[in-house]
Amino acid sequence: MAKQETFSVDEWALLRLAPLLVAGGMGAADPSGVFASIKEAASGAMGMAEAFRANSSLELFAALGADRSMPDMPDTKQLLGEGSREQQIQNFKAAVLERIKAAVSLVSVKGTPAEADAYKKMLVDVAERAANASKEGGFLGFGGVRVSDKEHAFIAEVKQAVGIA
Repeated sequence: MAKQETFSVDEWALLRLAPLLVAGGMGAADPSGVFASIKEAASGAMGMAEAFRANSSLELFAALGADRSMPDMPDTKQLLGEGSREQQIQNFKAAVLERIKAAVSLVSVKGTPAEADAYKKMLVDVAERAANASKEGGFLGFGGVRVSDKEHAFIAEVKQAVGIA
């Protein structure tokens, strides 16, 4: 059973930030404006909170849910890198996927198998919820699709990063 004390300060911050980064990565997968990005981030955060509640019998999730401190955010320049806007979006998505893999590895090594499975499922759920939060490609709420091809592709990348086929 993994407690907060099981992890270093940086590791704990990574575990707490990874779900939020997944939601941000979904916004970067197919950018569609400020309001859609807000909906995606909020939906991802709600999915994370629901996972904490649903898995509160697992010590790791109880500790994550109980921690109300504000973790340090990663350096934006490090996440975005250099280059054009499109290159920075690709850099951000790659950085998110790297952090997902690192977080899953930590939970797999320091947590129980049930905690690792629940953490992986939470990350995928956050990606799917964020993707479904708003339509892509429409005009004033008409037309478009609930989940774009680019969002489907990012969900697949998240699944691959956590080791879910």
